[in-house]
Amino acid sequence: MIRPIAGDEAPITTRRPGAVDLFMFSGASWLLHRIHYDAPFTVEHEGHPGLLIHGPLQGVYLVGVAESWLGELARLESISYRHSGPAFLGDELQCGGRVITVDDKGVDLELWARKQDGTLTTSGRARMTWLS
Repeated sequence: MIRPIAGDEAPITTRRPGAVDLFMFSGASWLLHRIHYDAPFTVEHEGHPGLLIHGPLQGVYLVGVAESWLGELARLESISYRHSGPAFLGDELQCGGRVITVDDKGVDLELWARKQDGTLTTSGRARMTWLS
């Protein structure tokens, strides 16, 4: 693979986590708020239309975009992300990114997750360091 240049875009990765995925991520990460695994509680007590997809799970998806795209060339040095809207069970998340800058030591990426209707749910930045 040839090193990317500013403006290059990552291949889009599509994610549609299921109820079991949300439950398992809750347990594995100790994020035990019931809005991620207890549908009756989420709808009746919290007023959401369904189970919420964890923000940190979306962050994991962004890490996956960066690592699967540039993993042969670089390693993840840092990542930050911010949530701008909810995503619910049944939503398809399209995750991608683009190169912001490239230098001798690595590359800076802009990353994002959007619902199937184009609504941004999570945005972030990552720094990847060249392996050689």
